[in-house]
Amino acid sequence: MKTFASQSLLAFEQATVDAELAAAYARLQAKLAAKAQRAILKRQAELDKMSRRLARDHARKQRTPDEHAQCGIRWYCRTPQERDRGSYWTHCHACGQPLVYTSDPKAKPQVCAGRKP
Repeated sequence: MKTFASQSLLAFEQATVDAELAAAYARLQAKLAAKAQRAILKRQAELDKMSRRLARDHARKQRTPDEHAQCGIRWYCRTPQERDRGSYWTHCHACGQPLVYTSDPKAKPQVCAGRKP
C-alpha cells in the first residue's frame, strides 16, 4: 500500500502500513542473512577443497624419490620440488655435458671431461 507523505492515516490504517513495512524489512534481512551464509559456506568449501588438494600434492611429492646425478666427483641433487620448478643443474658446471639424473643409488657416475680451455 503506497501512501503520500502529506496524507495522514487513521490509527488502524497506520498499523497496517507499519506491519507491511516491518514484514518487508524482515524479508529483506532474512534474504541478506541467507546470502551471507551462502557466501560463508562457499568460501569454506573452497578452503576445504584447497586443503585436500595441497595434502594430495604433498603426499605425491613425498612418494617421489629425490634424484641425483654424478659427473666425475661432483654430485648434483634434485628434489621433486626443484624438478617441478625447473630450478636445478642441467649440465655439469665443469665440463658442460648434460647431466643424467636417476634415483638408483647404484648408478655409475658420468665421466667428467674437466674444464674446457
